[in-house]
Amino acid sequence: MRIAILAAGLIGAAVAATSVQAQTAPAAPAAEAPAAGGFSDADLKAFGSAMTEIQKINGEYTPKLAGADGPTKAEVQKEMISKMGAAVQASGLDPQKYNDMSAAVQKDSALRARLTTVLNAEPAA
Repeated sequence: MRIAILAAGLIGAAVAATSVQAQTAPAAPAAEAPAAGGFSDADLKAFGSAMTEIQKINGEYTPKLAGADGPTKAEVQKEMISKMGAAVQASGLDPQKYNDMSAAVQKDSALRARLTTVLNAEPAA
């Protein structure tokens, strides 16, 4: 059950990530304090990092899933979910927080805009 919830959140985030990255916003300095959605800029940067890796994994496994059937498909899905979970944890987020952020980004246009701003901001010198 936990894996299914994680998979749904991760796959949903991969879909949302495409629309978030397609948006453009002027780069502006962002505060580190939690704002829209209650997530800090560091959280949003970690989310963006995980989201990028999840998109790569999704792109790698989509053709494999399309060509698989029955038990093979289940095994491929399990492997994909495992890699996605590892990518989330490598970003410094736990799966639940990632899923919470994914849901919030999908529902909250202000948070999506802030995520875009944070991800497009110039790194501090």
